[in-house]
Amino acid sequence: MSEPTPKPDTSQINEWRRKIEIANHNNIFGHCRTCGYQWVDSSVDKTCPQCSSNDVERISCWQFPDE
Repeated sequence: MSEPTPKPDTSQINEWRRKIEIANHNNIFGHCRTCGYQWVDSSVDKTCPQCSSNDVERISCWQFPDE
């Protein structure tokens, strides 16, 4: 019989989310799939500043390796 999975501590989850928000500030890489334009800002729901397309791929820059 397996042991029950412990429930996560809500305060730890909230702290984790806050740290991700801080890491994302001005660090979201955007790539427009329509026109190919690329940029970095802090928005995860912005349209392409070049052509106004909504077909945008977004990646948090902190996920890229330093080297």
